[in-house]
This record gives sequence, C-alpha cells and structure tokens, in this order.
Amino acid sequence: MIRPNPSKVAAYSPPSHRRSYTERDVQLYALGLGLGSDPVARDELPFVYEEWGPKVLPTMASVLGSDMLWFADPDLGLGDAAGVHGDELLTLHQPLPPNGTISSRISRVDLYDRGESGHGVMILEEEMHDEATGILLATRRQTDVLIGAGGFGGDAPPPTYRPALPDREPDVVVERTTLTQGALLYRLSGDHYHLHVEDDFAREAGFDGPILHGLATYGLACHAIVAACCGHDPVGLTSFFGRFTAPVYPGESLATDIWRGEDAVSFRVRAVQRGATVIDNGHADLRG
Repeated sequence: MIRPNPSKVAAYSPPSHRRSYTERDVQLYALGLGLGSDPVARDELPFVYEEWGPKVLPTMASVLGSDMLWFADPDLGLGDAAGVHGDELLTLHQPLPPNGTISSRISRVDLYDRGESGHGVMILEEEMHDEATGILLATRRQTDVLIGAGGFGGDAPPPTYRPALPDREPDVVVERTTLTQGALLYRLSGDHYHLHVEDDFAREAGFDGPILHGLATYGLACHAIVAACCGHDPVGLTSFFGRFTAPVYPGESLATDIWRGEDAVSFRVRAVQRGATVIDNGHADLRG
C-alpha cells in the first residue's frame, strides 16, 4: 500500500469548488435518505414535493462541497486506502436556499498517524458561500479514517471530540427503516465511492458488503431531530455533529435516541437488529 505523504499533504492547497443545484437536487437528496417512503406522510412531503416546498435539510450542505477528486492525486498518497468517515460537524450560518450555486474552499487539511498497525486520520475544514451574494452559508469539519494507512511517520491525532450523552433514558426515539437501494439512490447526490456499491471492494475493506454512506445516516438523524424538536422546520437547526462508530447496511432499521435540552439536543443512532450504535455522541444546536 502507498502511504500518505505528510509533507506533500501539508503543502497542498485543494482547489476551490463550485456546485450549482436545483430544487430537483434537493428532492433527490431527501429521497436518497428515504423520505417519502410513506407517500401520504404530510410532514415529509415538503422535503420531496415541489408544490409544498421543497424544504432543505441542513445536512444537504455535506454533499454540496468539494468533490474530493484531488484526494486521488498520487503525490499525496491518500487514494490507495479505503476511507470511511470518522465524524462530521456542520455549522449553519444561514439556511440553505432551495436552489443556487455554492462556492466552497477547503481551508484546512490536517493528517495524523495512528501507527504502523493502525490507520491514517485526515481532518478537513471547508467554508461554503452562496456565490451570488457571497454570504457564508455553512462551515463543515470532516474527519476521515484511512483504513490501514498508518505508519507514515506523522503526528498522533488529537483527542476525539465526544460530547457526553445524558445519563438517563432518551426523551424521544424516532425509528425508520432504511431503503435496501438507499446507497444507490444517495450516491446520485454526489458521493460515488465504490464502497457503497461494489461488494468485492467493500469486503476487501473489511465489511460484510456495501455499506450505506455515513452522511446518509447523518442526514436521517438530522431529519429525526428536525421532526421531533423543530416542528419539521429545518431552519431550527444551527449546528449538527455526529461521530460514526459502526457501519449501516442498506435495509437496516435505525433508531435515533434524542435527549432534549434548552437550546440543544443530544442524540445517538442505533442499528436496531444488530444492537449496534452507528452514530454516537451526537449534538445539535437549535435556533433560539
């Protein structure tokens, strides 16, 4: 395996990215999460039906940023390892419009090493602006785990950000069964990674088959909180964090455990049949 090159990564400046999207893309994103699976659920239709919306989930910002094609640059040594999401923090400065053009720039790339028998860790920060107005819409911080790519001589990663969950039963539990074709639909929003489609590739990476995109699970958790805590109004969310702890396989049932606070929410997501926590230490800030 080709190892990451920390000096090359440190010196590299990822290209800026421009992404135009329409109301159709907003609807496709929501459909890829499984919204609308009950076609008469009136609270979900505004996310998938243009006559009543479309409302835009804040987590759509996660698919409007960099296409990560620079990741495959052979000089960086990043593209040889299978990569999975470690965590995602999204800060919403303004509500996402239902159409427009996003201009984004990755302002930070940090590479860390968990040792010869471990993994590489890469942390990115990206700012996303409305191209027409210049307004900062969202900032996202993404942690990627480069499977088996440790041992390149980099620094150890910093302590993981892990907001504590309350020591009591959740206030609300929202359950939803993911679509068996969910990964195939979600990838149409821009994440075409082989891990979510090709069985052989997924098994070589150590999974039991193609897995659902971590950001699809993240989006489902966001919708659960928007529904349970924001009156189905996505504008009510100002930040959203989740740490990915286990894969989700398309077709599994998920339960989002939610603890309400004054202006914030804690949450985790469980794969019901396996009893596995798939997103942990979740935290969302609500608009006051």
